[in-house]
Amino acid sequence: MTRPADLGVVKRRALGSLTRIQKRYDGCRASNSHYLFVRWVGSMCVVDAHAVWERYAEERLVVALAHHPSAFISEHGIRGLKRIPVGLAAVLARGGRKYFDFRSCSDLLSMGDGLVGRAQNPFGRLSKVQRDYLDTLTAIRNAVVHRSDAAVAAYKRLLTGVYGLKARPEPDEFLSAIDHRTTSPLRREPRLSGLIAVLNAAIIAT
Repeated sequence: MTRPADLGVVKRRALGSLTRIQKRYDGCRASNSHYLFVRWVGSMCVVDAHAVWERYAEERLVVALAHHPSAFISEHGIRGLKRIPVGLAAVLARGGRKYFDFRSCSDLLSMGDGLVGRAQNPFGRLSKVQRDYLDTLTAIRNAVVHRSDAAVAAYKRLLTGVYGLKARPEPDEFLSAIDHRTTSPLRREPRLSGLIAVLNAAIIAT
């Protein structure tokens, strides 16, 4: 029997994971640990949060394709097929690869348009501001994990473009610094918490 594409389960699982990440970081901050250790925990939390976003994005597109297969079937001229099971939807969402991969919200939007059409693409509901923060989250994660010249350059570029920073600190310092901007997604809280708040809102919106 084909397992159902349950959007509610997908959302609850992702939101629950983000809640646990936030609690882990808050607990570390409240424990009077050394500030360098708190920063390190923040860096690991942003890696975890990005992993939640990646997994959610994949599962959300799988659900969308299973629920709205007509655009894909019509676009590819497939005859005799009226529905796409979840297992096949997962294969199609990965594009034949062993894993789901996207580099930016622009990539994600293009994937969604190709799979379910623009009208049914859940990521089309994201605002430009949300997309900018999500791309910054990706850049921070890459700077933490890869530390390549390209990753660091992208990180610095997005910090200037999205946060308006001319002096770009290391990711661990940036994440634990308090965001005082009036436009902050979570004012007077660490920037990491603001990014997690954006992720929560993005999951709810899509």
